[in-house]
Amino acid sequence: MAKASGFVVFLTKDRMDTFLECVAEERAFAEPVADFQHSRTAPLVCFVVNAGKLTHIGLGRRGVRAGTGMSRLNIDKAEKLANPLSVRKLLNRLPKRNAVSVRKRFRSGGLLTDKGFTAVVEVIRQIAPQASTLLERFSQTRTERIRRLSERARDNLAQQKEALLTALSIAGISRDPVQEWTPSDETPVSFLDGLPSVRLREDPMVVHDLQNLPGFEVIKTYPYGAAVFESEATSERLTVILANRLPLEEQTGTDLIYFNETYQSFVMVQYKAMEREDRRDGPAEAVYRLPNAQLKEELDRMDGVLDALKACAPNTGIGGFRLTENPFFLKLCSRLIFNPDDVGLVPGMYLPLDYWKLLEKDPGIQGPKGGLRITYDNAQRHLDNTAFTTVVSKAWVGTTPSQSQVLQDVIRATLETGKAVAIAIKPKKSAEPRDGDQEIEVDAINE
Repeated sequence: MAKASGFVVFLTKDRMDTFLECVAEERAFAEPVADFQHSRTAPLVCFVVNAGKLTHIGLGRRGVRAGTGMSRLNIDKAEKLANPLSVRKLLNRLPKRNAVSVRKRFRSGGLLTDKGFTAVVEVIRQIAPQASTLLERFSQTRTERIRRLSERARDNLAQQKEALLTALSIAGISRDPVQEWTPSDETPVSFLDGLPSVRLREDPMVVHDLQNLPGFEVIKTYPYGAAVFESEATSERLTVILANRLPLEEQTGTDLIYFNETYQSFVMVQYKAMEREDRRDGPAEAVYRLPNAQLKEELDRMDGVLDALKACAPNTGIGGFRLTENPFFLKLCSRLIFNPDDVGLVPGMYLPLDYWKLLEKDPGIQGPKGGLRITYDNAQRHLDNTAFTTVVSKAWVGTTPSQSQVLQDVIRATLETGKAVAIAIKPKKSAEPRDGDQEIEVDAINE
């Protein structure tokens, strides 16, 4: 699981001048540093040091190689400290158990250990509480608030976060804002509660997007939160609604519904947890066991929706063409662990419902003792995060325009089961690009 960490950056006078120019112009700054490993899906806090003083704190990301034994470190959103901190003073306040490793990094630069990073954050917050608002996201106070949540609440938050990240990936919008999640003292109603992008129900942008969604009349009768995510590069946006009937600790999971207004198409994803099981003749593997009573009920409800979809008028336009008009997918993946700092999608198998029905009857899923089990091997093929994101983003799969009015029945049926529903709405653009369509950014989707 990817974790937030810290990196100490030493800059010479010339490089410091260039860095300050980038900060003033709100541009990213790149510095070649000794090669290091850190996941691009987790935050990397950069402590910029010059002449024995900590002057700036920003967010970094490991880039491409910058030569033999060197990596490119990209620094963005750097905040200037009102009063530069003496590195010596900072080191003197460190707990003895962390002093050696941290002192080494503040003398030669490089990646801090997990415990060293936590210690540095706490010391800076103690001696300079206003030094950087960025550090609030990595404080022990935030960690303790997350730890105090019940296991059931964390499980449901993990599913809601995964659904949100999936929707952002499909829409081609950065997932980085999700790392800003900060819990309050009370148990949140949904994952959206901890995000700065949360909007009120009456927000004009939320109201506009909801009014164009089939099923709005159903949603507004339930408690829901809303968040709007926008791309600075393309000005596109994604409105995400999290609707629920029960409190967070009583919910039984989260389903994702992604609605593409341009093509009037929706797709629905249900998440199923695979468990690790030992094998006599090899390493442990991820397994999903059958039969499953809850899944059986859910599949029966899907079949009812499919009957309604088949009764809709057939598609006659190019905008309604689909490789499959069945909107239901199952994602089998490892059990989700709540880590708000990691914006990577959990690897797994997206399986279309039609394929799942064939797989359930396939003799290859029968184990040596007669039990039924789905694994990566006997499933034979699946869509990974990148492939699923690609086909959904342009509505190559999902309902046709005439079928999408059935969406309200899907929303109502899901909420009545005790699940939460994450509904992502990609509004219609003013003009669809013809040539050189900008592809969705898939960097780090599977990391």
